[in-house]
Amino acid sequence: MLLAGALAIGLGVFVLHAASAPPAAPERPRPPPPSSLMIHSDTRFSPAFYRSQLDQDAKAFGIPSPSWEEITQPNAYFEELKTKQRLRLKAPIETRHLRVSLEIRKAVSVMEGQTINADHLVLSIENRTPLYLAYRIQTSVPDKRRCSSKGEIPHNAVAMGPNETIMRTECLYRKEEAVDINRIEVMEMPALSAYYVSRLPPNATLYDPRTFTGHVGFRGHEGCQQTFSWREIKDGVDSKQFEWRDVIDFYARHNCSEYSFFKTYRFRTDSNAPLPARPLD
Repeated sequence: MLLAGALAIGLGVFVLHAASAPPAAPERPRPPPPSSLMIHSDTRFSPAFYRSQLDQDAKAFGIPSPSWEEITQPNAYFEELKTKQRLRLKAPIETRHLRVSLEIRKAVSVMEGQTINADHLVLSIENRTPLYLAYRIQTSVPDKRRCSSKGEIPHNAVAMGPNETIMRTECLYRKEEAVDINRIEVMEMPALSAYYVSRLPPNATLYDPRTFTGHVGFRGHEGCQQTFSWREIKDGVDSKQFEWRDVIDFYARHNCSEYSFFKTYRFRTDSNAPLPARPLD
């Protein structure tokens, strides 16, 4: 009996304490989803939303907004070098749009845990035109492993402005070292398109990590978050379903924070094709 009474008293105290305790804190509100997800798909793919996005982005970048004709017309594409050429010091290669030369310059490198200012083979890429360009210069060196500790020069690895010269490191300098130019591709485009593609994070699917790791966008604008699958793009490139120019042409017309490349998109040749492009079109 005494034990039962004690249990009853203990239970009563527990109930009174529970009744007087403050209620549990409410669940913290969850952050809102990204603004792009809050926009209904039909709205995002409407011409009105697309045009307003172009104007807003141009204003944010501090550049003139392109006309509808500029953004819808096909971008001029050029494969300016198709066969491998050896590039040596003081022997530049000139194409319709670019002048590419090899120089020896100092750059900060990390070797065996020590930071040093070392001689590098540096590729100088000069835009010979008054146009904005997307570009890809694929190079190779005799031994990539000898370049693993090279330094980087910040540069836009995807796009360049009118008459701009870009410098990128190729490898640490060694006597008689050379660089081979394997392919040069160029695409002319409006200013906003160049800003768009420069926000695309370079990836080993389209660019060599040896040369793109110093990438920075125009005026330091941040790159897009990963909203698409590089695996799908890699599979498509590897199987020759599409190429660099298809991916770049898509992002030359679409803000990569809002739209994602899809595997059926091809380099635009019809100025009357709908924009924004969508997988069902």
